[in-house]
Amino acid sequence: MDRRFFLRLAAMTAATGLVNWRFAGAAPAPDSSLDCDVVVIGAGLGGLACGAYLAKAGFRTQVLEQHYRLGGYATNFTRQAGDRRFTCEVSLHSSALTTPDSKAMLDELGVWDRLEIVRHPHAWASRFPGFSLDIPSSAGLDGFEKMLRERFPAEAQGLARYFALWRGIMTETEALDRAPFKPEEFPKRFPNLWRIHDKTVAQVLDPEIRDPQLKAVLTQSCGYYGLPPSRLSAFFYLEPTGEYLQYGGCYLKGTSQSLSDALVKAITDKGGQVRPRTMVTAVLASGGRATGVRTADGKEIRCRAVVSNAAALELLRDLLPPDALPKDERARMEAMTPSPSSFMVWLGLDQDVTKTFPLPDASFYSGTDMEAAHAASMACDYERANIAMMLYDHLVPGFSPKGCSSVCLMGLSGYDHWKPFEADYLAGRKQAYQAEKKRLADILVRRCEQLAIPGLSKMIVMREASTPLTNLRFTKNPYGAIYGFAPTVDNAFMSRNPNTTGLKGLFLASAWGDPGGGFTGALLGGKGAFKDVAEFLGA
Repeated sequence: MDRRFFLRLAAMTAATGLVNWRFAGAAPAPDSSLDCDVVVIGAGLGGLACGAYLAKAGFRTQVLEQHYRLGGYATNFTRQAGDRRFTCEVSLHSSALTTPDSKAMLDELGVWDRLEIVRHPHAWASRFPGFSLDIPSSAGLDGFEKMLRERFPAEAQGLARYFALWRGIMTETEALDRAPFKPEEFPKRFPNLWRIHDKTVAQVLDPEIRDPQLKAVLTQSCGYYGLPPSRLSAFFYLEPTGEYLQYGGCYLKGTSQSLSDALVKAITDKGGQVRPRTMVTAVLASGGRATGVRTADGKEIRCRAVVSNAAALELLRDLLPPDALPKDERARMEAMTPSPSSFMVWLGLDQDVTKTFPLPDASFYSGTDMEAAHAASMACDYERANIAMMLYDHLVPGFSPKGCSSVCLMGLSGYDHWKPFEADYLAGRKQAYQAEKKRLADILVRRCEQLAIPGLSKMIVMREASTPLTNLRFTKNPYGAIYGFAPTVDNAFMSRNPNTTGLKGLFLASAWGDPGGGFTGALLGGKGAFKDVAEFLGA
């Protein structure tokens, strides 16, 4: 191992105890010259989780959010259709919030008992041209492997090796924070993790599996991490996907907004402040240390530490002085790849279609070539891209007005397709943009009508859609990114961008830091930032 890699590995091993780490210190004594102990910029899940941990530990905490809704992507909105009001879920399809580690963290924050968990009947409901596959939530890795061996008997040996590696990864990941070890011991003590630490999903899968249908099944969820198999970190895919298969997916009654609201209450119940419509325009620094923030109204809030839940690239380009971070750190972060964005369509139907389509969610694949499908998504070619569909009324009775249904359609989206519309969009000139949004939404509706709900287009009484520009507008995430920095091999697991920065007292708590995107990733990032803050302040 070269020195740089050894240092990254040392940092990773130092953070492996995060899930089981408990704060045993005490918040510093109040300083009357400061407005608070910590300012958190942004009320996405990472910022809210960090804020909840800080407030619980006794730190005087202020969470500042530029939007009027709290939660970032974990939120909802409503649309009226005559006398019927439809709820639109912004992001959540299914999450692994019921895993032991996730549940323990939510319990720790005091929010688990405030959530109403609704379990999905299937881990995956997949529709490929010519074949379908439904994997029960109770299947686990063993059941999943058994299903695949029965369906693809010629691939039995390759499947055995692949699943043995997968189980080894799960076992070793769980052991990472159970016993201390020296970084140089890592390759021997964790051979499966070492084997994949610098590999993509494709590099791990391709030597074992030849059948294109089986490859498609095993990589079908890569899109939920924003990358194709040839670019997605194998660890970032296999570990959380394995947990998802083991424990099943869930939804939240009250939409993802219920999780955000519970975290806000956890902060305010402990004396912390959460302030919507409060845009931070600068991070203040003095003597090589973050000292506070300035808001859009010109006010300055002085504190001991600043946690940024804002996009890392926004932090670099808009909030920090150019010389606040070391040049090599700035250059490294600017060279990282943001994740893709999304294109979504919400439909309110004047009929109950839960009997017409019996699944709460399904993924429709254009073929078995995941690389080609991802390229189509990036080009917004939704005739050939993979798309996902949610029918929330199956999970939450009464989600829609009586006798109605709510459908959500989603595909990944690149930003280049929308870049020509950006200047006019931000200036309020949206005619051409709206025409293109309608054209693409029509394609998704037509495909859903053909593949899932016959006669769909005649049932629609409410329709809304969002694009990467929508995401940019509401979250300020550059390029409308939905997963922070993309989890490529050079920015995942041992190599992930850390939550500490080169400016003392400035930390990251978002999908742009460690461990990465997704609900659980953002929550863990919030806890990681809290741990770093507590250690920095000597609490």
